[in-house]
Amino acid sequence: MQFKQIKELFRRNLPLLSALGDSQRQQILLLMTDERRLNVGEITRRTRLSRPAVSHHIKILKDAHLLSAHREGTRIYYQPKFDTHIVPMRALIDAVEDMICTYDSKTKGKK
Repeated sequence: MQFKQIKELFRRNLPLLSALGDSQRQQILLLMTDERRLNVGEITRRTRLSRPAVSHHIKILKDAHLLSAHREGTRIYYQPKFDTHIVPMRALIDAVEDMICTYDSKTKGKK
């Protein structure tokens, strides 16, 4: 695979990688995989983060398309949404594996 193609795969996955790069956002996603859907108040109570901090993390996760929102009355419930990331992430993993194999095969002959 060419450098430009790998660079494009990293670019396409950057929102996901950036969103998952924070331990608080990881914790929020893990909570939601257990409960399936939570609102900001429930996340605040379970994480002991402030409401503004939870809202900030929710926005980043939503912008990365890792959460969907559903309104019920005055409350908004969030749930994880991973399906949109499977294909692009798999392509990136495959490209990195190919790159490592190519590098390994080139360096074995030089030792």
